Order: sequence, then structure tokens, then C-alpha cells
Amino acid sequence: MIRMLRPLSLAFAGMLCMEANAQRFYFENIGVQEGLPASKVYAVQQDSSGLVWVGTEAGLGSYDGNDIVPYGTDKGVAPSGARTLFLDSGQRLWAGHLGGGISLRSNGMFRTVEIKGTELGSDITGITEDPSGAIWITTFGQGAWRITTVPDEGPANAVAVGPEKGLSEKIAGVVRTRGGLLFIEDNGVVKHWDDQDGKATAFTVPGMGEGQRVTSLFEDGEGALWLGTVNNGAYRFVPSSGRSTPFDIRNGIPSSIITCIAQDGHGDVWLGTWDSGIARIDGRGVRRFWANNGAHSNSIRCFSMDREGNMLIGTNDNGLDIFKGERFVNFNEQDGLMDERVHAVEEDGEGRIWFGTNGGINIFDPKGNSTSRMRTLSMQEGKLTSNQVRAIKRDRNGTMWIGTETGGLIEVDPTSYRANAHQELSVYIPELKVTALEIGLPGELWIGTLRGLVRVVPGSGAVPVVYRQADGTPGDNIASLYRDPHGTLWMGCTLRGIGKVDNGVASSVPLDHPFTPTCFRMDQAGRLWVGTEGQGLLVLKDGRVITTYTTMDGLLSNSIRSVAEDAEGRVWIGTNLGLNEWRGEERGFISYTERAGFTGIEAKANAVCTTASGDIWFGTANGATRVVPGTGGDRTPMPLVALRDLKVNLEDRDLLPGMDLDHTERNLRFTYGSVSLTDPAAVRYQYMLGGLDPDWQPVTDETTANYPALPAGSYRFKVRAMNRSGVWSAAVDYPFTIHPPWWRSWWFFTALAVFAGSVIFSYIKVRERNLRLRNQVLEQRVKARTAEVVKQSEEIAGQKVQIEDLLLNILPKEISDELKEKGKATARRHEQVTVMFTDMKGFTKVAEKMTPEELVSELDECFIHFDEIIGRYGIEKIKTIGDSYMCAGGVPTSDPHHADKAVLAALEVRELMALWKREREEAGKTPWMLRIGVHTGPVVAGVVGKRKFAYDIWGDTVNTASRMESSGEAGELNISGATYELIKDHFDCVHRGQVEAKNKGRIDMYFVTRIKPELSADPDGARPNARFLKMIGLGADVEQLA
Repeated sequence: MIRMLRPLSLAFAGMLCMEANAQRFYFENIGVQEGLPASKVYAVQQDSSGLVWVGTEAGLGSYDGNDIVPYGTDKGVAPSGARTLFLDSGQRLWAGHLGGGISLRSNGMFRTVEIKGTELGSDITGITEDPSGAIWITTFGQGAWRITTVPDEGPANAVAVGPEKGLSEKIAGVVRTRGGLLFIEDNGVVKHWDDQDGKATAFTVPGMGEGQRVTSLFEDGEGALWLGTVNNGAYRFVPSSGRSTPFDIRNGIPSSIITCIAQDGHGDVWLGTWDSGIARIDGRGVRRFWANNGAHSNSIRCFSMDREGNMLIGTNDNGLDIFKGERFVNFNEQDGLMDERVHAVEEDGEGRIWFGTNGGINIFDPKGNSTSRMRTLSMQEGKLTSNQVRAIKRDRNGTMWIGTETGGLIEVDPTSYRANAHQELSVYIPELKVTALEIGLPGELWIGTLRGLVRVVPGSGAVPVVYRQADGTPGDNIASLYRDPHGTLWMGCTLRGIGKVDNGVASSVPLDHPFTPTCFRMDQAGRLWVGTEGQGLLVLKDGRVITTYTTMDGLLSNSIRSVAEDAEGRVWIGTNLGLNEWRGEERGFISYTERAGFTGIEAKANAVCTTASGDIWFGTANGATRVVPGTGGDRTPMPLVALRDLKVNLEDRDLLPGMDLDHTERNLRFTYGSVSLTDPAAVRYQYMLGGLDPDWQPVTDETTANYPALPAGSYRFKVRAMNRSGVWSAAVDYPFTIHPPWWRSWWFFTALAVFAGSVIFSYIKVRERNLRLRNQVLEQRVKARTAEVVKQSEEIAGQKVQIEDLLLNILPKEISDELKEKGKATARRHEQVTVMFTDMKGFTKVAEKMTPEELVSELDECFIHFDEIIGRYGIEKIKTIGDSYMCAGGVPTSDPHHADKAVLAALEVRELMALWKREREEAGKTPWMLRIGVHTGPVVAGVVGKRKFAYDIWGDTVNTASRMESSGEAGELNISGATYELIKDHFDCVHRGQVEAKNKGRIDMYFVTRIKPELSADPDGARPNARFLKMIGLGADVEQLA
């Protein structure tokens, strides 16, 4: 970040300006020739999809890194030039136009915005958004306007802010800062808007003299406010301290007229000037960019930074410049090179860079002044035997050795620049063509030629040694040489592979295929990187190939020209199509092409040099390029991909989500894109059509996907983008449906099926009608003859039902079924049966006072209720004898809960008789008094005899149950000890002791008083609750008598 900078001296400022000479920074220019509406750029803004919007004098255009698309009134944009651009918090793009027009882009569509009750005719000079979300518009003639709401249709609601609120009618711009809104009036005065008072007041900066005309405002990342002026450069004002710092010509700013201010991703502040280019202020000082070192104009109007950190620069007269960082600095003929083709690069002991070209040698001194910065050596100066320099190497003594195309070997003293052409070596260098050069042991020099490898020890008097194929080299034509840190000399032979020289002995490296090694480099891990011609990059370890890299792995080309390694271990590869950087196995390759700043494009063979400072120089077909590995960094945010356009049957169609198409709209063409201004050519895409494609299509650089004849169905078009760093974006997903033609629709098939069914149905009905007509007479006869039989059958069936109902009323169903099947029923023994007897106490006395008819009627009514009660509990009625009633639980089908059910039924009978007793007493009648006895034990049940048979039970259990009844008391339920043991956990009982029973002796007897409270549904314990009923296998809907 910017810190408070001390004023720089004029001398230092001049030195900074000169430092920018003799080197060319890369500024990509987008002008009218690329489709920009005009050369004068007022504003630049990148939107949330990555598109860069450029406001020019002639209108608005969008830029996606490849193409400019102009936007006019036919696309909903207001007329005239776009003076200002703004992206609000809702990601809507606002454009203010010359002449008062306002354009708003939302959901991919433009519309014009008008102010309700006012027609704007003045230029729109600024747009911003306040903390409440309101949009402020400033004009040059109609003051400011605060837009509160923008309806989908119709004019916007806005409030005018003018002289009555402290603002001039002519406002040059507006900026939102941490301290609020700041306005620049046409006279250069800055006004601050006070939200509480609703007025604008003058904003003063300590240290700025009166009469300063402010042209631009910018708030940096630290909250400091920068003010550009017309005649005094810029000021940096820190509100927290109240201090201001001037930046003008005295401390390196090249002009007094500041037009715009911005800050880049490193925190450096950029000042645009009206006539002297750009001044960038960082912690080291001021760096100037202007037309002499790469910029395309000296008149700057606006700045913006894109999401990758590139600086977008709007110029007054030459379109849009894009600055992509200082990683690449280029030198070409404009900077003094004698020829643009640089075949060799080397650094001497003084830090000067030697470039070997087709026009001789250039020597660049970064520390020199303007007159001594670039020096030349050529044939014309008498320094070289050939201007076509192919190799430059510095030995341990600092001497520079020059290999030429047609002049053999030259030795140059870097201090005096005195050259010595070693004519004595001409006999060893066929055609005087040096194909490669390398420094060996102290005093040793290795020369590659067309017919072998030559070892020379200059000045020793020793005879040069020539190594040829017969001496162990793979071939005689030496293409490249490299001596690794261990002292091994590696050689590449044309179409013969790799050879090496160890301790004076030459040998070949056995590989499985012939190729031409063009360059070598051993990395910090001891791996030997070998560039080839047409076969990519080989990596050797211990003499064997461990990895091969090709274009399939991310290389720009398989023709490798040079390899270098930086201090961080990253490998840089020059190819004939650009530069690659290898960042390790996980991150792979990153590419740099012309639009990334590597303007030379085609690297020359072995023209590479790593300087003492860590910079890497590449010689190319278009000058030399310096790579600064630690500068700029890899800006690799996840790319954004967006659908730009859709054509259906070659006609434009809005990208509506979930679009429905008919069967004739089968030809679809999707246009998509991802904006990566850092290197647009390196962007790659993958797409697929869900519902058609089983997987992603291969990686491509195409930005269109065409589906000419899609069948009916539901589809999802997906596309994703990859930037040069190999980072993939999230996929864009666009669903749509193509409906089938009516004759292939579901309703047509349904109608067809209905029609076919109707035809078949009609045919069957006609045939049936004919059959009916033919058989009608026969049917009438059959009906007449069978009517009587049917009637008799129905009568018999009805009688049968009555007989079966009567039989079931007398016998249990199991016994009835057995009698029908076998004609008899076998008596069965049941081990656990609970028998209940009831008897009316004093029945004789009551009967004497009633007629026989009344007596039978009341007994019938009583026993009907008894039948209903025991039926609900699944107890079998056995018989009635006079006023006695007998039933049994557990027959004819065994029941584990027979005792509980029998006692529950008995309690309900007791409650019923108690109710009747009260009713009779209230009516003045003699009450019925009922005794109930229950006993549990084994019985034999069945039917005996063949006439007037009935279902009955026999056994001592029956007799004991009868004694329980007779030994009981009226209104009580008397049970035996056997029954008590089965029901004691569910009922409260009173032990009567052992009571004498006729013919049975003394028997334990109990009175059942109630159901236990936890199982009772009423306070008296007469009715079971749902839990008890569920325990004995009955539903909770078993009804109780009142």
C-alpha cells in the first residue's frame, strides 16, 4: 500500500523518466480498428459477468477480450456518447450520456431511464450510489438528481439537488467516500454532501492553495483522498490526520494536469495526465508510462481495474489500453536493437545484457545514462566477422565468446570491446557456422558445428579436439550444447538424439526414438529438461526419461526452443508459439502469448539467459523479452463464464430461463464466453447438452456450440471455462424444452388409442348385436323354460339361508359346519373354560304376581340384553332354564382371556340388573334380584342325539359354577378360587373364605367388587378402559350398557 512518500528530487525524477527509456512495457490497445465506437474513451467498467463496458464519444460498447460489440438505440441504449459508467450494488450497469440520456442494464437488457416531470438535456457527468441504495446523477447544467426508485416501466422517481441545496447547476463529477458524497463543480470546487442537513458545503484540504481547480477525486484503500488538479498535480489527503502531501513535477509527476486517479491490486496509485501519460506511485517512487515506452497515448481520461488485476486505461485519442503488469518488458528496434530477430542473449560481468541479432550485437546497460545505455558491435564497425550472431557465452574470466552464422568464432573483451576473430579455428568450423557454444572447465570452450563437436582451449597452444559419431557422439550435426552443474556436457544432435561428454569420453544416451534436442537445462532437483523439435519436452533422471510433456499437458507447442529455471524452481519454456511456465506437478503449465505480454511469440533456439538479479531474458523473432518471475504474480481467480447469445433457426432469441420451443425450432446455436484480459487466447471451454451428450465435449477454444437438428425432449446446456492457469469456472446451466409435433405428442397418441379402441369396440358391438338378433328367439325360449326353475331355485336358496341362520342361532358355527359336512358333531374336551350361571332370587314370588305373558316378556327382554353383552365379549350362550341363564367363555374356540371376558360380562350384567332393580322400585314393582356365579375348569362340549339337538357342556366345572351361583348373594358376583387365580391381577375381589357348597364341601369363594382402577374407565370400576380391552384382545369400541 501507498505510504507517505518523501518529495523526490528533480534529478531523481529525471532518472526515473530515463529508466523508462530503452524498454517497452506491454500495453494491449483496443481501438476503432478492433470495433471500438470511437477513439475517445470517457469511462471503463467491468460488470459481474466479466464483460468490460467502454463508454466512448460515439456510444457504448462491450468487450469480452476478443470482440467489441457496439450498443445503440436499437438495443435499448440512450443516444449519444457514454460519458460515465457505474455498477450499482444490485449489479446493474448505469450509463450516463452526452445530452442527458441515462441507460440501465438489468437482467441482460438495456432500457432508458427518464426522470419523472423533468427532461434532462445536459451531459451526465457522474453516477454513484449512497449508503441507502439511492442513485445520484450529476449533470453539467441541471444540477444533481437523487433517484430513489426505478420502476420496471415508466419514469424514475427522483429529487433535484441544486443551488438551493448548495450545489452548482454545473457539476463535473461525484465520488462516494467513507466520509460521504463529494461533488466536483465546474469551477473545480469540491462540495461535501451532509445527509443530516440535506445540504452541500465546501470541502477544503489543508495545504492546498486557494484557486486550485480539482479535476478528479479518488479514495484509496487506506481511506486517503486523492485530488487531481488542473495546474498543480495531485494531493493525497489523510482525513484522520488532516495532513496532505503534494505530488507534482518536483517529485516526478510528469505533468501538472491530472485527469484521473486509480489504485491497482498492489496498492500503487495511478495518476492519468492530460499530456504526459501515466505516473504510477509506489513505495519506490514514481514510474512513468507514456508513448515512448509502450503506452498508446499521452492523454489519459479514465482508469479501472478488472477482476484479474489488469489496469484498463481510457485514452483521449487512441482507444482503450490494457496494462497487464511488468512481468514482461520488451526490447525491439524502436528501443535501439539493430535487428528484431534476437538469436542469443548473455549477461556480462557488469550486469550488461548482450543481444545477438542478424544485424550484429546490442549491449544494453540498465545502469547507464541515456547516451551509454545501448551500445552496438557490428561488421560495419569492424568488430565482427559476421553480423549474424547465433551464440554468446561468457567464460570465467569475463570474456565474451561469439558464435556466428558465417564468420566463425569471435572473442570480445567486454571492457574495451576489442574483438579477436580466431581464424586458426576456421579449419575446424565447416562453413564458419557455429551451431552451438558452451563454456567448459576453466579455459575450455566447446563449439558445435555441422560436422562434429570441437573442444578448444584458447591461448594454450593445444590442438583442438573434434568429436564425431565415430568417437561416440550420436551424430555429427550439433544442434545444442549444455554443461550441467556436475560438469557433464550434454549435446543435442540433429535427428540423432542426446549425447554427453564425461571426463573427455563421448557417449550416446539410449532412447527409443530419434529426435532433435534443441535445448537443455538441469533443475534444482537434478532433473534434466530437454526441449525437442516437434516432440515436446522430455525430463530425464539418471539417464532415462521419467516424464514427457506435450501440448496435451498444456504446452503451447511441441517445438521447444529454450528452457530456463528461476530461483523458485519454476521452469520457463520458450516455444515457437509463445512462453510456458511450469509450476510443479500439481499446478502444471501456464501459458503466455502475445496478448499476455510475451510479444516476441517465437522464441529463438537457446536464446535465453538468467541474470544475476533473477530476471530471465528470451531472444525472440520480435526482439528480446525480459521476464521478471517475482513481479505481477499469477493472477488466477476462478474465471467467469456466461451465455452471450442464443440463435434458434438462425434467428436471435432472448435467453429466457426454461424456454419452450416447438418441434420446428430444432436448430440451436449457443454463444458463450469468459473474459480473461490477461490472456484471452489461453481461455478454453468445455460444454455438454444434458439429455443428449453423455459427457463433456473435448476442451476447445471455440465460443459457439451448434446443435442443428435436436429431437424433441428436455435439455440442459452446460458450459464452463478454463483460464491459462488451468482453473475451471463453475458451469453455467441453461434448461430448455423442445416439444414434439402434434402427431407425436402424448395427447395425439392418446386420441389415436381412443379412436382405435372405439373402432374395435364398435365392431364388437355390431357383431354382438347380430348375435343377439340371431339368438333372440332362442333366448326367449330358454328364459321362458328356465324362469320357473330359477324361481324354484331362489325359493330353495332363501329357505336354505333361513335354515342356516336358524342353525347358527342354535349351534356355534364350528359345530354347524361339522354337522353339515359329516352329519354329526364330535364332542370335544376343553381344558380351560369359564362358566357363568345367573339366577333370579325370589323368582317364584315375583312370578306369582305376574301373568304368564308378562313374565315371559320381561324374561325375554332381560335375556336379550344378556345375549348382547356376552356376544360383545365373545362368550358362547349355552342355554336358559326358566329364570336361569348359562354361558361359557373359551368354547367352542379356546381363548386365553376367557376368565377376564366372562367376569367383565358378569359385571356388566350385574350393572344392568342393578339399573332394572331401581327402575322397578321407582315404578312400584317388585324388583328382580340376580345372583351370578362363575367357575373355571375343564368341560366337554358338543351335540348329543339326532333330534332336537342342542350344543351343551358337561363336567364338574358346570356343577361347580352352578354352586357358585346358588352360594352367592343377590346383586353380587361370586367366583371360585380357580377363577380368582386367573383374574386377580385385573379385578378387586373380597375373599369370603371357604363356603359350604351342596355336594361339594367347602370351597374358596370371592366376591368381585370392581375392575382395578388403572384398568377401569369409570370411578365405580364397572367398565374397562381401552388399555384393558387391548390386553384381552378387544377393541376400544366395545360398548357399555348404561
